Amino acid sequence: MQVRNLWPTPLACESIQLPEVMRTQLIDVLLRKDTERQAAIEADPDFHRFMTTKKFYASTHYNLFAEAEEHPEREAILAFEQFACVKFRQFLEAAYGIDKDQGVELAGRCFGNVQLPGARTFPHYHQSCDGVLIHYLDIGEGRDPEANLTPRHGTHALLLLDPRGTPNYPWWEKVESITPTQGLTVIHPAYVWHETNVWRGTGTRVCIVVNFQVIRPGYLSLHQPLRG
Repeated sequence: MQVRNLWPTPLACESIQLPEVMRTQLIDVLLRKDTERQAAIEADPDFHRFMTTKKFYASTHYNLFAEAEEHPEREAILAFEQFACVKFRQFLEAAYGIDKDQGVELAGRCFGNVQLPGARTFPHYHQSCDGVLIHYLDIGEGRDPEANLTPRHGTHALLLLDPRGTPNYPWWEKVESITPTQGLTVIHPAYVWHETNVWRGTGTRVCIVVNFQVIRPGYLSLHQPLRG
């Protein structure tokens, strides 16, 4: 008998400490962007009008990589872009056997996730992209009083749901729980539903997130703007 896992879900976790100046500058720009949500609406009113009409959440729909030149933290943003691309390419090779010799071209969007005590990230997945990279810049302070009561009760734990529809043996536990630490980098396919526990510590938690799209090779490389 030969048994193969045809559709496993790859997940990468690695602790990486960014240079301190780079880390603090990224925190500064993401905190500033979080207070400038109205400016994001004014920068692309048609997009936000569409999102509002469809009742979609759109308050963080900006691309830090695309606007790097507008910020005094430009060098930190560009350095993180290079870092994120290197890590995602490593993920593609380790998870799918796609190496650099296959001419992979990437597109992406970078944004922040800033949370104060009492906040959480609700269940979601990332549309219109292939993979997601999350890097924890600052995890705040304090300890969740329910931490470690079960594997799901980490302090502001990141919870990832197995997308395969197996309701019983041997995969009845469908949730993978990851307790964040400063510098933790997580990469997973965009289709994976994920959320977080409520942040019950003190201070502000700041993540920087990149949505990756592989534009070549693949079907997207056959697309072009239409004349209609």
